[in-house]
Parts: sequence; C-alpha cells; structure tokens
Amino acid sequence: MRKDDKNKHYEIRFSGSGGQGMMLLGDIMAEAAGNHEDREIVLTKSYGPESRGGACRSELIIDERPINYPEVTRPDLMLAMTQLSCDKYHGDLSPDGILLVDPMFVRSIPPGIKNVYAIPMTQIAKDVTGKEIAANVVAMGAIAELGEFVAIESVQQAIAERFPQALLESNQKAFDAGRGAAQKLLAQCVAS
Repeated sequence: MRKDDKNKHYEIRFSGSGGQGMMLLGDIMAEAAGNHEDREIVLTKSYGPESRGGACRSELIIDERPINYPEVTRPDLMLAMTQLSCDKYHGDLSPDGILLVDPMFVRSIPPGIKNVYAIPMTQIAKDVTGKEIAANVVAMGAIAELGEFVAIESVQQAIAERFPQALLESNQKAFDAGRGAAQKLLAQCVAS
C-alpha cells in the first residue's frame, strides 16, 4: 500500500497470454490485500477465446472502503507480459499509471504512456529458478515494489500459503528477484 495515501482506491491489471499465470498472480495479490490486510477487493478474470496463447487478463481493485463499481476502469498499474496483451489492454491506463512490461515479449510501447518500466521477468525467472513459468512470481515482486498497493510481507505470506513446500523456495527466490529488479530500476530513475 502506498505510504502516502492509505485510503486510495487502486486498480491493477495483470495481462499476458494463457498459460503465463496471470490468473494465479491476481489470486495471490487479492489474497494478500483481502486476507492479510483486511481490505476490500474485487477480482475479475477474462480469458480470450483460446485458453493457451490467447490474450488474457486478471483485474484487481483494492480499497479501504466498500467498492461500488466492480470493474477496472482506469488501472493505476498494468502488467503486460506479451505484445498482444499490451496492445489490447493498455487503452484505459490512468494518465499517471504504471505500465510494467517484459521486454522479451513487449517490444513496442504504445505512445503517450509516461511511466513505463521494462523488466526481463521471463529471463530473470529462468536465471533464478531454471523455469520461465515463474515469470509471474517475478512480476509479483516487481509489482509489490513499483505499485506499493499491498505490503511486501502480505504478498510473501500469500505466496507461502499458496505454493506447496516443494515449490516455495524457488517462488520466494523469484519474488525477491522481481523486487530487486524493480528496486534497481527505481534507483536509476532517482539518479537520473
């Protein structure tokens, strides 16, 4: 949660292709905010006509107060893991919103977006865990740092509850690597 505005209404869109774990990412972030911070949440999921390979999205609204309209209309942060999802879902991003992309798959940034962060989440996942499928957890770490919508500890707790013990260590490494990459980007922005 942002340190400067505890009562703000947040809208987040996680987008990619079927099979990249966007639904799981939304589930974990919703659990972190709803179960561990006792905040109001609305989570919606939308698949393209294809279950694997087509554009899909998971959207999360977080608020301290009851949520009157259960649809994301102006995302404060959007994750785009593919070019198709970036092109398809970026149009209603808030003017000050953050667009987080994986440059391995998103090579063309739509014009007019001020806050774009490119983190090679798929490559980081492969380097840290040996599996590209952990890119969604790398993204979760980056989002936790960049957006500050939910406390880091709450997300870590939700991850610990979601993954079986055999997968927990590698997913914690992926989450920490995502946080580290985002911290590095933020430090570069401050320095320039």
